[in-house]
Amino acid sequence: MSKKILVIGATGRVGSELVKLLIQNGESVRVATRNPITVSSRFHNTIDVVEFDYERPQTFAPALVKVEKIFLTVRPGDNHSDKAAIPLIDEAKKTKIQYIVDLTAMGVEQDETFMLRVLEKYIEASGISYTHLRPNWFMQNLNSGPMFADIKATVALHLPAADAKISFIDLRDIAAVGFVALTETHHAGKAYTLTGKEPLSYFQVVEKLSRAAGKEISYVPISEDIARATLIKGGISTDLIERWTDFYRKVRRGLCSSVSTDIDSVLGRSPILFDQYANDYAASWR
Repeated sequence: MSKKILVIGATGRVGSELVKLLIQNGESVRVATRNPITVSSRFHNTIDVVEFDYERPQTFAPALVKVEKIFLTVRPGDNHSDKAAIPLIDEAKKTKIQYIVDLTAMGVEQDETFMLRVLEKYIEASGISYTHLRPNWFMQNLNSGPMFADIKATVALHLPAADAKISFIDLRDIAAVGFVALTETHHAGKAYTLTGKEPLSYFQVVEKLSRAAGKEISYVPISEDIARATLIKGGISTDLIERWTDFYRKVRRGLCSSVSTDIDSVLGRSPILFDQYANDYAASWR
């Protein structure tokens, strides 16, 4: 029997799309999750599900049995997730894992001290073959999480982004690149920056959402202080607030507006356009 691909973060947005692609194409998949019984029932017990928890390193070795490749994501909203993931890399090296595809973030290579870049460098030094996926801000953040909650509650987006632009990426494209990296042989040692094809301001974003949803959605630029106070009031963790604050500082400086051609190169097609995303998820905002 062929060795398995272990998907860590398989119940997350990118991971769940990747699992679908792997299953549809007949790959041998193992899903890593803190709640194996719940996840197994979701797949009607037709998929290999294993318990995995970054807080419990004793779950690492059993999860890696008969595994050849890993799709690695870290804990969302954790500014110290490299410290949790590094022991997993050590275990992967001991068990002779052949290949890791890790999901980090656009621009991490510009700050050698940033925790996601620290993790990338640790993987590079491990001797395990790797591919880094560095996506920009997900389009799907607009139909889930705090931004979606803001739209549903106020029919508006309140963000400290001014009129700066972001080359938003559809997470379905990220999953597609992850699938190709895991199933083809010529992506080892590569780092792919994953962006959409068009940089958009939030004024343009809400215009497209409004057209798709058939209702007026507004964008209200706010200050960083107001944004922080709102997040605190909403019970968002300190780590996540700091990450958001830093992200929007980069946005206002224009650092999230560049467009990469890596999706075109890897997939042989253009990235999904924001208009398609808005139409596909239009029911979310109606």
